[in-house]
Amino acid sequence: MFHRWSRSQVGVPAAAEFREIQSAMPSRPGLPSSAAPPASDTPNAGDASTVAPLGRRERRKAEIRARIYSVARELFAKQGFEATTVDEIARVADVAPATFFNHFQSKQALLRLMTGEVFEELHTMTARYLDPAAGGSSSDKLRAFVSAASEGISASRGVSRDVLLEFIRSDSTPAGPHPYLERLVEPFVRLIEEGQHTGEMRRDEDPAFLAQMAVGMMNSAITSWLANPDYPVEEGLVRAAEFALGTLRADPHEATSHPPAQERTPRHGD
Repeated sequence: MFHRWSRSQVGVPAAAEFREIQSAMPSRPGLPSSAAPPASDTPNAGDASTVAPLGRRERRKAEIRARIYSVARELFAKQGFEATTVDEIARVADVAPATFFNHFQSKQALLRLMTGEVFEELHTMTARYLDPAAGGSSSDKLRAFVSAASEGISASRGVSRDVLLEFIRSDSTPAGPHPYLERLVEPFVRLIEEGQHTGEMRRDEDPAFLAQMAVGMMNSAITSWLANPDYPVEEGLVRAAEFALGTLRADPHEATSHPPAQERTPRHGD
C-alpha cells in the first residue's frame, strides 16, 4: 500500500542499510527477490560522489555481515523470530557468536533492519501496481496491488507479522501511534484522482479524504492480524479492498454532474 515514502522519515536508515547489505548478499533460492534501489539513488558513472571499491578486508566484512543477515532472514521465515536464537544464526552462518555481535547489536537489530527491506519491496509494489501511467482501471489496479500484497504476506506469514510489528514500534511517537499511515496515503490519492477524472470513482469528496478512508479500511485487516496471529489477513485484505471500492464507486447518475470536490468553484462566503 505504499509508494513514495519520504526518505527522511523514521525507518529510512534501515532502508539504506539494507541496500548496503543487499549489494554484498548472494541470491538464495526460495527467497523472494528484494527490490532494487530506485534509479535516483544510484550514482551516475563519473559522479564525484561515487564510492571507491572496498578493499579486501572491508569486502570480507561486508560479505560476512550480508551472510548473517541472509541466514537470519531464512531462519525467521522458516521458524519464526522468537524461536530463532543468535547462536543458531551464527552456527548456520558459519561464524562465532562473537562475530555476530561485531556486526549486529542483537537479534532485534536484524528485525529492525528488515523493515528496510519492507520499504524497498513496498516501493516496488506500489510503483508497479498503482502507477497512474499503467494500463487498466483504478479499481483493477487496486485489486492487483492487494492480491500481490496478500500473496507476499502468505509466502512468509510469520516473519511478515514480526517485521510489521517492529515497523510500527520503531515508527511510533507519543503524538500518534501510527504515523506511517500518513505516508501510505499518497499513492492512493493519485489513484483516486485518476478514478475521479475517468468517472469511475465518486467526485463528491476530496481525493485525499477518500484515500485516507480507503487505506484505513485495508489497514484494519492488518491491525486485526497484528492483534491476532490467527486472523485470516489475506482474506481480510481482499474483503476490505472490495468494501473500499464499493464506497469509492461513483453513482452513475452523478458521475458527470459535477467536478471533483477539490475542483469546485468556492461559493460566496467560503
